[in-house]
This record gives sequence, structure tokens and C-alpha cells, in this order.
Amino acid sequence: MNEFVCPSWLSFILDNPIRRMIQSPEKIVGNYVKPGHTVLDMGCGPGFFSIPMARMVGKNGRVIAVDVQETMLDRVRKRAARYDLLDRISAIRCSPEDIGVRDKVDFALTFWMVHEVSDKERLFRQIAGILRKEARYLIAEPTFHVTKKEYRRIIQIATSAGLKLVSEPSLSLSRSALFSI
Repeated sequence: MNEFVCPSWLSFILDNPIRRMIQSPEKIVGNYVKPGHTVLDMGCGPGFFSIPMARMVGKNGRVIAVDVQETMLDRVRKRAARYDLLDRISAIRCSPEDIGVRDKVDFALTFWMVHEVSDKERLFRQIAGILRKEARYLIAEPTFHVTKKEYRRIIQIATSAGLKLVSEPSLSLSRSALFSI
């Protein structure tokens, strides 16, 4: 599914205190992730959202952290173990053709990664297929990397894949869209 994937050696850029000040995971997904939920962090990288979401879902919830790079998943596992959250996170390596998830989810997130996917329609169909009836799916794309025109095309592909645009929340440094099914 990938055209270009951010290399794992750059993961320090994806997860650092300065980014947390600008893009607080709790503020970004806090309205959608609740205790007991099962949530998907697609393209999880080193776990910038996975770890905070694991706290949010509580002991009865679960985070499915998915990435194409095993090194990123290893970082998620190590960080989850450090914070005693490993039992709440399932780290899954996807393939370019398949997200590798069949479990239904209450919330899905693709943060700054859809632009890396070559077959966006396939990605969106697979995510739509695992969303529960009341679930929400948040897409965020970096403004410095994805033009307004490219972003509009992503939204068009998502809606043609069966997702319904709910809103376009304002997120720092991002073009973002919230969907339902």
C-alpha cells in the first residue's frame, strides 16, 4: 500500500515532546476514544498515538497498532512495556495489500500516512469494513506535504469507498477529516 514510507530511523521526529505540545494525542482523539473501546492506529509509527490511546481505552480496551515496518512495531512494543501497557496493544505488521485487521473497531486513525499509500481506495474500503456502526475514523494529513487539491482527492476517494464525511476538524499542521460509515 505504500509509495514512500517514513524510514524508522526518523521516528524521533514522529514522537518527541515538542510535537506533543503542538499535537496532543489526548486532545486530538480524546473525543472519540473511550474506556473499553477497540481502536485502530493505522500507520502507528513509534506509537505517538498508540501509547496515549492505550491509556484512554483502559484495562478493558485495546489498541491495534499497525505498521508496514517491523522496526516501528518493535518501538511500540518497547514503549508499551515501559509504561505497563503491553497487554492493551496488539502490534500488527500489515502488507502493502492488506491492513491485516479483521476485528471491529470503535475508532480508527490514520495520522500523516494516507499520502504514503498507493492504493488509497483499498485502504479506505478495508478500514470501512472494520468500523462498528457508531464508529468514527479520523484522517489527518500534513499541510506541508499534502496540498489542498491532494487532500480533496483523498476525501473524494474515501467517500467513494463508502465512508461518510462527518466534519473537518481543525488540527495543527494538518488537513483533517472525520468519517463514519
